[in-house]
Amino acid sequence: MGRLAGLALLAVLLIAVLSLPARMLAPFLDLPDGLGQVQGTVWSGSARWRQPGQQPLDVRWGWKGGREWRWQALDGATDLHGRWRAGRGLNLPAVRGWLSLDRLDLADWLLVARPVGMLELDLDEVELVPDQAPQALGRAVWRQAGLVGAIHESLGEIELLVAPGTDALVLDIRSLQAAPIQVRGRIDVGAQRYQLDLWLRAERDRPDLQRALRDLGEMQPDGQVRLRLSGRSGL
Repeated sequence: MGRLAGLALLAVLLIAVLSLPARMLAPFLDLPDGLGQVQGTVWSGSARWRQPGQQPLDVRWGWKGGREWRWQALDGATDLHGRWRAGRGLNLPAVRGWLSLDRLDLADWLLVARPVGMLELDLDEVELVPDQAPQALGRAVWRQAGLVGAIHESLGEIELLVAPGTDALVLDIRSLQAAPIQVRGRIDVGAQRYQLDLWLRAERDRPDLQRALRDLGEMQPDGQVRLRLSGRSGL
């Protein structure tokens, strides 16, 4: 009886803690920088995530059952939703919706042009664990894809097939429709570093665009430009 009473008391204390206002628990949790205005409880609540130079992102969550919660993150251009599972690192069994590229830090990828557009995500089993390669499976489509800056062109729509590799997350990339610039290639994202290998082809009747692409990478004999980058993944 004593052991049973102890377990019952522990369960009551756990429920009491989870029912506390989320803002009281926030200081004890490893929350992202910029996450504030926490409301509700661990079971159901909301917060606002502020990124420098970006519109605040409203984040909402609710308990689904077991170790899983439903969540949604949205602003005027981004609308993501899915499930979160309690455990080590960030474990998202499902991620769906739209993400504005403005919210991604891509400044180090292309120095003379900035990618713009929207990512439509349909991903499963997304896992981000410290010191491990990220994991995910599914598909993303870069809608209204384009470059602005020294190169200002449409890229049409681009597909990214996402799957785990041996020691890195692999993104296979290809253009889905005709556009002034056709894209194919691959990105490998490891625990510490990423490697990008893209092939760009400008329309044959656009010598100006072909010259501009030369500034991005290595000119190939067949007229394509190969863009190779690597760096810290920041995970």
